[in-house]
Amino acid sequence: MDELGVQLIFAQSPQAKGRVERAAGTFQDRLVSELRLAGAATIDDANCVLEDFLPRFNGRFKVPARESEVAYRAVTEGVCLEKILCFKYRRRVARDNTVRYRWRTIQLLPGTERPSYTGAAVYVLEGLDDSLTVQHEGRDIPSQEAPPRPSVLRGFARRTTHSPIVHDPIIGLDSK
Repeated sequence: MDELGVQLIFAQSPQAKGRVERAAGTFQDRLVSELRLAGAATIDDANCVLEDFLPRFNGRFKVPARESEVAYRAVTEGVCLEKILCFKYRRRVARDNTVRYRWRTIQLLPGTERPSYTGAAVYVLEGLDDSLTVQHEGRDIPSQEAPPRPSVLRGFARRTTHSPIVHDPIIGLDSK
């Protein structure tokens, strides 16, 4: 919210939340009754009832807004929403200039500004498309997925099973 410049205002009173709860309660109660009275049995029937019900409901309960102007504003030019609307995880860079994220190790590549980020706090940004980016002080750091650690490779080697070679006397060849 801060990055987008949006101020979050919480409903601090039951009265502020009451309008939303009242509307939801009306829909849960009155709309179900309307659907039953109309004999709606399919989605199409329900949509027809809803098209009739909503204008009547809004005509009866609608309250005009205190301010008539639109409260939304355009996104500032140059703002990259993909870097804001993503999952962000704070990490500390290891001595080998890597960052661990879930089951992966990300190698930070040396840049012109800084050859190593050892000990620095960085953010791993996971995009909605599963892409990963590493940032330090708001700047992207060139990175790549690091090769597996030796301990991981040793673990894979121990789990590998081989089929025994069996001699087939009919064919005369060794087969698996």
